[in-house]
Amino acid sequence: MSKPLVDQHGRVVRDLRISVTPRCNYACFYCDPLGDGAPDPIGTISVEDVDVILTAAVELGIESVRFTGGEPLLRKELPEMVHLAKRVHGIEDVALTTNASLLARRLDDLIEAGLDRINVSLDAADAEAFREATGGGTIQQVWDGIHAAEAAGMTPIKINAVVVRNINDEQLVPLAELTRDRDWHVRFIEYMHLNNADPDAYEKHFVSGKESRARIEAAVGALTPVETDPSAPARLFRAEGFAGALGFIDPVSNPFCGACSRMRVTSDAKLRPCLLTDREYSMREALNAEDPLPAVIDAFLVAAHRKVASGITTPVERDRTMVAIGG
Repeated sequence: MSKPLVDQHGRVVRDLRISVTPRCNYACFYCDPLGDGAPDPIGTISVEDVDVILTAAVELGIESVRFTGGEPLLRKELPEMVHLAKRVHGIEDVALTTNASLLARRLDDLIEAGLDRINVSLDAADAEAFREATGGGTIQQVWDGIHAAEAAGMTPIKINAVVVRNINDEQLVPLAELTRDRDWHVRFIEYMHLNNADPDAYEKHFVSGKESRARIEAAVGALTPVETDPSAPARLFRAEGFAGALGFIDPVSNPFCGACSRMRVTSDAKLRPCLLTDREYSMREALNAEDPLPAVIDAFLVAAHRKVASGITTPVERDRTMVAIGG
């Protein structure tokens, strides 16, 4: 029987996010502001590393694994990793966060491997606004991926949009309208200072979840709360007559650290207990050990014990930008 992974504040860690690459084919302002991308670092986690990490995770009671990037679909071994999580280790919930630009061509292999669900990063519904928000992305590729996932039964489709003033905030209502006739969940995320933007510029670009909701309600009417898992980051609502749901994820104005059940593994094999704190713990020595499993379990236990009560939401210089941390 697995033993739970509990941090020093009594929170049970049930969800693990594994970044498989920092590479991305987009250059979103809030994630990769310079458009430089990030190459796979020396020591990028291998399929073998992921196998050991998942074995340790199951031993520690992890119930959900999400593969992230960068853009995880750029990693050719991704189906092998999904297969390990679902078919070998029996993880209950195996998910993927993706920009979906390559999803249509890779979806069949991922479903065969055992992928349960996807979250799609989509910061605009309009083609030109999308191109600007992503640094040159083509939205039709994303629609193709979303529709392929929907046709394959991966519902409800979950779409995440980071709202940034003067970049995509005019897309709040068009994105919300996607749920009028579709059983999709569109979630609006507050822009976090994870791109090392100038603090004054960050404040000018920041849009609170409260403002986003008010602007949407002004267009579609009052939003009614939908019952939501208290450990989930999004608070869900529905507009009258709409088929889908709208969510608001407000890590800056309304932090949900007290219910956090997550831990991250970066693509260079570091455990990051909190997204909004730069504290990280390398697993490379543990993964390279003659008997890696107990060493990796110990690394998880140490990282969980040192998980902070709450992250830093004010603008500070970060050791990594979002693209290198993993979503």
